[in-house]
Amino acid sequence: MKRFGLLPVMLVLIAGCYSAPKEYEPYEKEQAVFLPRNRQHAPEPVYSRTRWVLLPEVLPEREMPGTESRQASVGGPALRPVFHLEIKNASLEETARVLAALSRYSSYTAPSIATKKFSIENLGTIDELGELIARKAAIQVVVDHENKEVKFLAPGSEDPQLFTE
Repeated sequence: MKRFGLLPVMLVLIAGCYSAPKEYEPYEKEQAVFLPRNRQHAPEPVYSRTRWVLLPEVLPEREMPGTESRQASVGGPALRPVFHLEIKNASLEETARVLAALSRYSSYTAPSIATKKFSIENLGTIDELGELIARKAAIQVVVDHENKEVKFLAPGSEDPQLFTE
């Protein structure tokens, strides 16, 4: 009996929960898309986007008449700083090191003159000081700016050169 009383209650519950299928309705709501940020701070304010530019023109000649090609390409003779050099009773090897260190160059001294003692106190560029040392010590001083080197050579010696025909 209890089974028959329970059956209509179940049928009523099932019929009450059941609904007819709805027609398909497309989802019309727009979804917001947030992209990752490209920059950390806001862009700088822009007042004018136009720029002032010069029109293209022909460049002047590289070599100016009457000057060396090296000086003309740079725009004139090189400007060198003036140094105060004071050395007392030092070997020529030490003198070469000090003179080269003034302009952060490397130094070379011929072994035959390396121990000769020398003293100087003067003011000038590295080229002028080299010439002065060459006269006073009776040696040959070569200041090579391209290779950044100062050479103290024995008198009468020459720089090594490649053989030419």
